[in-house]
Amino acid sequence: MSRPLNFQQILAFKAVMELGTTIRAAEYLNTTQPSISRRLSEIQSATELELFELHRGRLRPTSEAKLLYKTIQKHFDGLESIENVIAIMRRSGVGVLRLGSTSTLALGLLPPVTQEFLTLFPDVHIEVQTTTTQQLVDYLHQDLIDVAFSTGNLESDFEAERVHQSQAVCVMPSLHPLASRACIQPSDLLQDRLLSLSDNDDFTIRLRGIMRDLGIEPERTIAATSSITICALVAEGSGLGVVNPYVARSFAGRLAIRPFEPALDTSVYMATPNRSTPSLLARHYMDLLRKKAAQLTVPPSSADLHF
Repeated sequence: MSRPLNFQQILAFKAVMELGTTIRAAEYLNTTQPSISRRLSEIQSATELELFELHRGRLRPTSEAKLLYKTIQKHFDGLESIENVIAIMRRSGVGVLRLGSTSTLALGLLPPVTQEFLTLFPDVHIEVQTTTTQQLVDYLHQDLIDVAFSTGNLESDFEAERVHQSQAVCVMPSLHPLASRACIQPSDLLQDRLLSLSDNDDFTIRLRGIMRDLGIEPERTIAATSSITICALVAEGSGLGVVNPYVARSFAGRLAIRPFEPALDTSVYMATPNRSTPSLLARHYMDLLRKKAAQLTVPPSSADLHF
């Protein structure tokens, strides 16, 4: 029967996985090579798994070891995040604001809000973590960020609100033939290569559903993991994209941006952990973002492309 692992065993295993040898792991942990080897033997006995094999005189991790390492690393990442926050609070001494955001909003919505916030609170240390919606959910559960911003729905688990609702836009090179149109229809997307997010993305699923209902199937496509990548590729002439307007406005000088019909809703959600009250700094930042969001027109007009 497998037994629980202790912290010293986990540290030894992690060090060997990262440094490659028991000698280097021992130097890193300020211990001896036999001690590291003993810890590895203990962890293999405790887990009843073969974690390493000897290959040409060197330890080589098995698939089970790699999977175990990934699991352990996730927990250490959380510990490092906590330590970073403590270090920041100790260093600043005047206040810390921890923000989490998807890459789209970190590029297209947060910068002007952050700049205005800093004019009011110039000595506050701000930490911005840019990641996926799912990772933001994990950070909120662990109270590792004060406020999260996402175009993905955060309403189910936290104190959340939808601060802005808009419709998707079509982006294309400035001199593209479709740039003369007042709006873009699904059938227009057949005129060029279509760039979209991955097939399991909710936005892509809804867009493909609209096209499928109309009997439209693009022949040439490129899939990307970020709307930022889509806009960058479109700006270089790789095709057309349908994206949220928050990222599109950041490329306004390089792209033609047109409304897409039928309307494909996109929203900005703001959420805070539900086990604590937002700090005064967090509430000030949230108020500023609400005001900025209220000033936006969608699709972007020349008046508000740069707020």
